[in-house]
Amino acid sequence: MTRKLAYIIICCVFALSLSGCIEQSEPTSKSKETELKPYEKKVSDKRNYEVSDSEIAEYLEYKYQDRSLYIAGLKIFEEFGTSNEGSVSIHQDENTLTFSIIKATGSVTGSIDGALVYFKMNLDTNEIIEKKFKPAPNYVELGMIQFIEHSEEVIELTDKRLVEIGKYFKEMILKIEAN
Repeated sequence: MTRKLAYIIICCVFALSLSGCIEQSEPTSKSKETELKPYEKKVSDKRNYEVSDSEIAEYLEYKYQDRSLYIAGLKIFEEFGTSNEGSVSIHQDENTLTFSIIKATGSVTGSIDGALVYFKMNLDTNEIIEKKFKPAPNYVELGMIQFIEHSEEVIELTDKRLVEIGKYFKEMILKIEAN
C-alpha cells in the first residue's frame, strides 16, 4: 500500500511539474500594440536578437558575436516556400555575406530535406562570387511517394535575384547591429 501511495505521489509531482513547463512554453496571444516590428529587438540575453512570428519569418535569431542569423520559416521570398530553414552570415575578414537555405520538401533523415540555395556575396560590390543550387532528394528512389512531386526539385535563381536577397539581409543585419 505504501509503495502504491508513493508511486501515486511521484506521478502527481511529475505531472504537476510537466504541466508547469507546458504552460510556460506555450505562446501567449499578442495584441497589435505589443507586436514586434521586424527590426525591433527582443533580447533574451545581450548576445542574441530574437524575433518570433514576424512578417519576415516564423523565427529569427541573430548572434552578435559571430554575426550570423538563423532563419526558420522565411516568408518574404516566395521561391523558398514558407517551410524552410537557413542562415545568413557576415564574414568581416573576407568582407562577404553568405546565405544558405533549404526549402523543406520532405524528410529523409528526420530533419528538413529539400532543395538548397547557397551563395556568397561581396559586400563592397554586391557581386555574387560563389553559388550552389542542390536538388531535393530523389524521393522516388527512396520510396517516399508522399513527397514525389518535389523529387529532385531545384531552386535556381539569377545573380540579380541573389543580389536582391543578399542586400536585403545585409541591410537587416546592419539595422539589428545599429540598435
